[in-house]
Amino acid sequence: MPDVRDPIHGFITLSKDEQRIIDTAPFQRLRRIRQLATTFLLYPSAEHTRFPHSLGVMHVSNLVFDKIQNKRGEVLGWSQDEINKYRQMLRLAALLHDVAHAPFSHVADDLFDESVKSHEGMAGKIITESEITPIIDKIGAEHGFNAQAIAALITGNAFHHNERLLADIFASELDSDKMDYLLRDSLYTGVKYGNFDLERILNVISLCFKDGEWKLGIEYDGVEAVEGLILARYFMFTQVYLHRTRRIYDNIMIQLLRDMLAKETSTGRLPSDVSEFIKWDDYTVIEKAKSSDSPWADRFLNRKHIKCIWESEPAPTLDERKLQREVELQIKDELEARYKPYQVIIDRYQKPPLKFTLSDGSPTISIISKEDPRMTYSLKERAPVIAKLEEPIYVCRIYADADVAKEVREFVQIKSMILRRQ
Repeated sequence: MPDVRDPIHGFITLSKDEQRIIDTAPFQRLRRIRQLATTFLLYPSAEHTRFPHSLGVMHVSNLVFDKIQNKRGEVLGWSQDEINKYRQMLRLAALLHDVAHAPFSHVADDLFDESVKSHEGMAGKIITESEITPIIDKIGAEHGFNAQAIAALITGNAFHHNERLLADIFASELDSDKMDYLLRDSLYTGVKYGNFDLERILNVISLCFKDGEWKLGIEYDGVEAVEGLILARYFMFTQVYLHRTRRIYDNIMIQLLRDMLAKETSTGRLPSDVSEFIKWDDYTVIEKAKSSDSPWADRFLNRKHIKCIWESEPAPTLDERKLQREVELQIKDELEARYKPYQVIIDRYQKPPLKFTLSDGSPTISIISKEDPRMTYSLKERAPVIAKLEEPIYVCRIYADADVAKEVREFVQIKSMILRRQ
């Protein structure tokens, strides 16, 4: 079997059939989709793509699978054939989980056609309607699954509890996706914020019985390792992913893509047809930008971003934060009415660093009791440092073109004072 050398994980082993999937046009397209969108305009070495990340997620997913199988395989009761089947299903789903990312990755998340809604939905189409399909069906024929089953793991339509366990390995609050991208993004941006102890997490990951199913859990003495990963993610968001310069270029790229798609497609959205969709990648957008009459094209191509002239400050109390965000929303509405989009951009973004509970109230990450392995606790109960991160990361920034920057800054300062006094 061929091996691929990776700077994060060392050698990653592939089967010949997995190599065939990697050699297809839809997967090779990932070499032309940057992992961190426009971040390379801020961190020059952040040129890494979705291609090696996908290989890394497959590799880490396999490590997690083998750890829980070796540690608690007897409770799952899988035969050797079932172990081989589920391992292969997981490897394929993890390998293909990002196969349908749009140009510049998450920047274009809102530009998918309504029929597919998201990159996961488009991945389902690529897996079941492209040259990848017969390869998966050939692999699956030996184990008892098909391309539809792999698509279901990615789209969230896996209903059997064994398959839900597989999906949680690469798509949950403690998944192989984060375990790879934090280390990879940290390496290629040149920062240290994303580093955490991957080996320790793999060592303490286990299974716990919740709601009639076996699910991923963490052994009682592994809390600190998980805290390290969550803090790494928190700091990567605050220092890299939400950096003011990266965010303005993401906004510029969104506007540029909208202008392009309005001319190139009847819907103003990315094509839903697989053969047309895979023609769109970062290179396509850059090439089209060179001849585009969009006012955003020159800003992106020649790094002429408008500057951040105002940024919200952290408010100490909940009431103050509520007032602050009400003020910001009013200012946003007035600025957007006064100025054209290429003069002023208001960037408001909110994302929780960790979801502690699911919609049914159950914990997203369970800690297994030392005294009784049948008992579990939520991470929030056992990790007081992390519990303080429950409030979402929030930023509000106002960017203005040089011609109007002074008057916009003065307007924001005066309007903010007036609104706060009311």
